[in-house]
Amino acid sequence: MKYLMVFANYSDGRQQFFEQYMSPRNKQYCSNHGYEYLEYKKESNIQLFRGNFTWNKFKIVQDLINEGTLKEGDVLTHIDADMCIVKPELEIPCNKSFSYAIDSGNTHCMGMYSIKINDWSKQLLDNILSEFRYNHFKSILTIHETFGVSSFWEQFREQASWYSLAGIKRHSWEPFWNLPNFGWHSSKDTFTLYSLEDLYNNVEILPTIWNVTELEGESNCQFNINKTNKEDVIIRHFAGGQPWRKEWFEL
Repeated sequence: MKYLMVFANYSDGRQQFFEQYMSPRNKQYCSNHGYEYLEYKKESNIQLFRGNFTWNKFKIVQDLINEGTLKEGDVLTHIDADMCIVKPELEIPCNKSFSYAIDSGNTHCMGMYSIKINDWSKQLLDNILSEFRYNHFKSILTIHETFGVSSFWEQFREQASWYSLAGIKRHSWEPFWNLPNFGWHSSKDTFTLYSLEDLYNNVEILPTIWNVTELEGESNCQFNINKTNKEDVIIRHFAGGQPWRKEWFEL
């Protein structure tokens, strides 16, 4: 089985926009590719994990495995509620145990990811959600060249957890595409659990067109490091509080 999972729980006009534009497009994508659609909204009464929905996008997957809904070989794709699948005729790849894109803002972005259920990916979920690692890192302050000193784990949660597991530096003005090993092991320490061999064997990095967070004419492009042509965009991600643009659903 294949699943598409989305969390949409807004208390403002974004929820109506999601219902009118994102949700039908997500359902169209599922129909095109034979996916079961899992849409979690306010009425779903989801218990927040560590007080934030972004942790839930991995915690719910773990719960679905534990309750037997997700089985060996199943594939689950998560997309953030502020994403528009521009080209629903194209299926998000998942050729390894875990896949995601380096976005145009040059992050190893967890806004969209796919996971194939197997022993490796089950351990990945345990590692991302590790209480020991969370308690260790949540109060550690690190430097971001633009935003100064802050807790990476409090700001970016599950994404920061993956960065630690794969040894990825917090920020790079040089495209991760140009760094050795996509930036894996660019900030390796004793908490880096995955070897390069393990990463290459089990993780698929998708091109930036699968997660376009910065786009000329639509965002401030402060971090438009991996520039993308509008006509090439497959998923437009209105990250960082950008206006959600209905014209992307009219292409």
